Amino acid sequence: MRQQFTKLTLGAMGLLVPVLVVVFLGWHWSAYQVDSSAYVFYCITQTVSRPWGILTSVILGIVLYYCRGSFPQHLPSFIILVLIIVGGGQGIKTLLKPFFAEPRPYVVALMNEMHAAPSNFYQHTGYERRQLVSHSSRYWPSIPQWQRNHWQHETGFSFPSGHSFFVASWLLLFYSLVAVKRYWPILIVVTLWAWAVMWSRMLLGMHWPRDIIASILIAWIFSVLVLCVYSLFSRHRT
Repeated sequence: MRQQFTKLTLGAMGLLVPVLVVVFLGWHWSAYQVDSSAYVFYCITQTVSRPWGILTSVILGIVLYYCRGSFPQHLPSFIILVLIIVGGGQGIKTLLKPFFAEPRPYVVALMNEMHAAPSNFYQHTGYERRQLVSHSSRYWPSIPQWQRNHWQHETGFSFPSGHSFFVASWLLLFYSLVAVKRYWPILIVVTLWAWAVMWSRMLLGMHWPRDIIASILIAWIFSVLVLCVYSLFSRHRT
């Protein structure tokens, strides 16, 4: 378990690198600065959004099981482990969002344009929130329609980031269960995908850097706890 803990910690530190760079450089999202690469990252963020996140999980699960080199009889426990870490992480995110009730960056900017407090946005129903987002074209005509549609689809709170929690959970699973020296190309691909998803959440005005950082840290703590229990259970069975 000590080796797993070290690998999990290294994986979490690797995830934090690009977000900390963003914080260090002082970058922040602005509705008046439309990045030409935004649509590419929107497509990447869709690999985590419903329903594509399910397909992504199936693919990653198959790859992880292959790299893990588990015997067929270990498949049920492997599936349970993945469901607890990935699904449990999303459950934690769902519980924390209304507790912290942090507005998304685009919500703060939109309410500022309307000379209203961000909290007013969340006092409306889901339909009314989508209607408010549709008015963003009055203030930011350069924002593409696909991005406004994305905002309308996600009008909930910001903290923590469910997308970042998802990619962090998967990456930490890979780092903890896969032999780094043998499968380093796969780990690099998964890491780059995770970085791209996290950057997309900031670039699209969906999350603050602190949301991403907190999601990684919470996912790391949760993964460590689950894998400790899993290791003890596996040792007891053998």
